[in-house]
Amino acid sequence: MPACPITSIDDNDTVMVTAPDLPELVTSGDDREEAMARARDALEEAISARIHARQNVPAPGRGSFRVALSPLIAARSVRHRIRSASR
Repeated sequence: MPACPITSIDDNDTVMVTAPDLPELVTSGDDREEAMARARDALEEAISARIHARQNVPAPGRGSFRVALSPLIAARSVRHRIRSASR
């Protein structure tokens, strides 16, 4: 299953998460587990929004921390990249 790289930063009493491939994605949680769960939701929303707006959905890059996409969102993002490439 495709996974997207994320960056986490401990910020006082929270953990902030961003995605290098999707600069619009910023979320946080009280601990790493909550931040990662929110990151997956935010990642899927960011990809869905890009598909809906017919914007580029980058292929997952490399990173030490990765969040797995659901099979549905992974399939949609791959289909979108293929369609965009054929235009």
